[in-house]
Amino acid sequence: MAKYVKNIRGVVNTEISNEFASHLGTIVGNFIGHGKQVVVGRDSNIPSQMIKRSITTGLMAAGIDVVDFGIAPIPVIHYNKDFYNATAMITISKSHLRPEDVDIKIFSDHEIPLQSHATKVPWDQIGDLQYVHEYRDIYIKAIVKQAATNIIKNKGFLVVLDKKEDVDKPFTPQILNKIGCEAVLIGSMEGQFAGDFPEPSPKRISLVSELITAIGADMGVVLDNDSDRVVFIDHQGNIIREQTVLGIFAKYTMKDNPGGNIISSIVASQSLEEIVTVARGQLVKTSVNNVLNEIDNYDAVFGGDEPGMYVFPEFQTCFDAIFAVVKMLEIMAKADITLSNLVREINEYNRTGFTIECEHEKKDEVIETFMTKFESGDNINTVDGIRVDLEDSFILIRPSRFEPLVRVYIESKSAPKLQELTESVKKMIENV
Repeated sequence: MAKYVKNIRGVVNTEISNEFASHLGTIVGNFIGHGKQVVVGRDSNIPSQMIKRSITTGLMAAGIDVVDFGIAPIPVIHYNKDFYNATAMITISKSHLRPEDVDIKIFSDHEIPLQSHATKVPWDQIGDLQYVHEYRDIYIKAIVKQAATNIIKNKGFLVVLDKKEDVDKPFTPQILNKIGCEAVLIGSMEGQFAGDFPEPSPKRISLVSELITAIGADMGVVLDNDSDRVVFIDHQGNIIREQTVLGIFAKYTMKDNPGGNIISSIVASQSLEEIVTVARGQLVKTSVNNVLNEIDNYDAVFGGDEPGMYVFPEFQTCFDAIFAVVKMLEIMAKADITLSNLVREINEYNRTGFTIECEHEKKDEVIETFMTKFESGDNINTVDGIRVDLEDSFILIRPSRFEPLVRVYIESKSAPKLQELTESVKKMIENV
């Protein structure tokens, strides 16, 4: 179980070159230690293939034995990490923010410092490389065993799935079929759903919504390129808010685990706080980069983050969109209820999110300005930027790690108050 995730993002062939990737692999290998094992995997994009090969050579140059999963979803690689006795795992995928960027994620039980000097082993101590394929069956069997398969089968759900899949071996539909669901896969088709964009775009979601209503499906899901993020759509073609999905999962998880701990990033809705409080549990709001670690620290029963990332420790401590889909079907089957009716059980408050350009050197000043304005006893959380909880609203200002901008989230139980707070926050940041 990986506690720490280090995310490295940059433009392929400039910021993230083959030389950089190889050097990174060697540094990671030096920290892990000669003779240890690391698993690697990637999405289906060509730049990811190139960078993975460079990281692999760097790891081998440090004496690391590499287990290569090839093209595989992040949660599937993570689930199988311990099966191969791996000390760490590295995944490479196209960034959901910019098409020219690649995301390198390093999962490990210990935080790996990346500022050290890379040292290569002698020629006769170079690590081995092996390619594996049995991870598919291991993950499929585990997820089918974990789910309430018989209850789901009795419902015979029809699901529309948008996910770029291996045409010869469609992976996610195979899982859905094994739990008794009929899956209509459109992600492997040429054209609109060819998977050129890892982000679940409005166009993709709109086309899925239209197909759901056309064929009478029970639910639609759009998975990103590495299957750690998911968008849910109900049988009427309505997109479900990510915070509402968090609330559904938290509510039904707490039914089986009253008084348990729930972990969310700092962007958590007030409705999530209400759900956890009713169930006599504790909601821990942490930074967006620390959700997985805090789930382990608090022995949490569920965790999640925007956009569309959910963790079920009963199965594994990893953002797992595939298991989230199965879990949602299980909730619908056990409660004998549609997804749209599940949504009605969750309070949805007025909410907005936007970004404002802000030079890196001005970001601290923005935070300090808000600290000064709200230091008179309001509930302030500075674990990730600054969140101010008011009587019926909250304001969150988060500086972007990678870009010269700040991200703003505002939620209020009153629509006029939301408008008022939005205008006030924009003016304050622009003045800085």
